[in-house]
Amino acid sequence: MAEDDVRTRLLAAMPRLTPAGARVAEVIRDDPAGVARMSVTQLAQRAQTSTSAVVRLAKTLGYEGYPPLRLALAAVGAADHSPVFATDIDVADEPSKVLHKLTAFETEAMAATAELADPQTLAAVAGALAAARRVVLIGIGASGLVAADLAQKLTRIGMWCDACTSEDEALVRVSLLEPGDVAVAFSHSGRTAAVVEALRRAGRRALTVAVTAGSQSPLARSATHTILVAGREDGFRSAALASRMSQLLIVDALYIVVLQRTPSATQALHRTYDAVADRRPGSGEAGVPISRRTRHRDQS
Repeated sequence: MAEDDVRTRLLAAMPRLTPAGARVAEVIRDDPAGVARMSVTQLAQRAQTSTSAVVRLAKTLGYEGYPPLRLALAAVGAADHSPVFATDIDVADEPSKVLHKLTAFETEAMAATAELADPQTLAAVAGALAAARRVVLIGIGASGLVAADLAQKLTRIGMWCDACTSEDEALVRVSLLEPGDVAVAFSHSGRTAAVVEALRRAGRRALTVAVTAGSQSPLARSATHTILVAGREDGFRSAALASRMSQLLIVDALYIVVLQRTPSATQALHRTYDAVADRRPGSGEAGVPISRRTRHRDQS
């Protein structure tokens, strides 16, 4: 088992744990090396829960029981002495400390997302996007920013797509989808009712994709394909902050793979660049940056 595997599993499980399971996970997060030396009874007492709750968490993480989980934690502790998660941000933390904690947290979440996201699913979704007549991207709140980011990227390579950031807009757009079209929904929890309903309706005709941390969420169960991201809500880190960077990592990965599979993408990028080039600082002739115009004159 990879040393980081327990970290990845715990990150993925955080959003869907019961209160008892979350308390056990928090103890593991704060002191993984110490937990590796605890019996199941000691860990249950520390988390103020039952031994059965500890065993259930171990099985939720994919281990046969608590002993294999202890071994995994011991392997992590032997490799390094860093905590399983970046330390929580405290109200008294100085700005520099906040920055360092956020950097550690975001880096860890993105690394975990890279482990969680199934390459075959990414390839299947990218292939469907590249072939789609129309793409609808759904996200509300912070996830709406992620949907808009992917829409901007896909539009630049010649794809017709819409980012829907309100419930009514999403319902209207998905009602126009046809077979061969694609709807992608972003939701950290996978339980945002408006997003779930829009994806369900989209699934009546189109291929659907969920990008979520909730592997067993209503959104994941409604989708043709599910791409899992890491992230957890805790303290000062709301779902918006916990999920945004992980979702954007998936957006960038999808964009690059779609770009690779779209022969006309390079030409579209050049055309869209030229369309606004004369508005950029340092541009000379309309639509021709100074550097390109200079090279042309040097060759003539």
